[in-house]
Amino acid sequence: MTEADLNIFLTGVGLVDEQASFSKLTGGFHNAVWLVEIGDQRLVAKYFSETMTGTLFPNLPVDEAEALRRLEGLDVAPRLVGFWPEVSLLVYEYVEGNMWNSDMVGVAELLLRKEAADPNGFRTVPLTSENILIEGDLLFARCASEAVKFRPKPVVIPKLGKLSLIHTDVGVNLVGAGTGLRLIDWQCPAIGDICEDIYSFLSPAFQILGGRPPLTYEQISIFWNALDRPDLAHRYDQLRASFAWRFSGYCAWQAQVLEDPNICSKYRRALTVELAYMKDAS
Repeated sequence: MTEADLNIFLTGVGLVDEQASFSKLTGGFHNAVWLVEIGDQRLVAKYFSETMTGTLFPNLPVDEAEALRRLEGLDVAPRLVGFWPEVSLLVYEYVEGNMWNSDMVGVAELLLRKEAADPNGFRTVPLTSENILIEGDLLFARCASEAVKFRPKPVVIPKLGKLSLIHTDVGVNLVGAGTGLRLIDWQCPAIGDICEDIYSFLSPAFQILGGRPPLTYEQISIFWNALDRPDLAHRYDQLRASFAWRFSGYCAWQAQVLEDPNICSKYRRALTVELAYMKDAS
């Protein structure tokens, strides 16, 4: 979809008029995203590319629209304006503010607010240590020259009492601060373990891919104190090495298959720090 196509379509559904302005947004790897300004109103229009398979982060427009519907009123995600599956187009309100920067309490409180959302009906993701590790194995198997000798041992953990609507890619998709903090880009939601979302925030690899340094021990301590869920802290400690193994496999694979040398270098650095994070947890 071109900008002209987008203008014609949104005009046809009555969302914009001839006064609207469009500017392309950067940052998305797979989808075309525009900022649409109509007077004082600012919207984001996302045109989805094809659905991806064989990745930790599939591109699911129907699921993103449904996630935004279920999160409305929880002060977690942008407000959905419209979704047109026939043209793979989603429009939501623009979130004002800068990309997240060190507000640990805000993230903890957002994740707790998110727990009120109904997770039923979304794709499922592995919940056991062994199945998470197997996903990592399959990702490493795609890498022609990646030899990682240390694989964490699976651990047996209690079955979850409550499944959550999880984002799966928190670390690079936070905008704002405090009560205005929002989690954007919900194209790969799932029904799963809130610890997976916690991991995708605390993980040093996710922070590096978001263009930030890994979190400090002090920042992580602030997060857990604000979350005030020792049960989740314990569960996270048990699963951390498994999550890190899987994401290390993802980083190794991306570093080999992507074409941009700068992005490949970022994934290679993320892989190095994530393997250290994994070993520290084992």
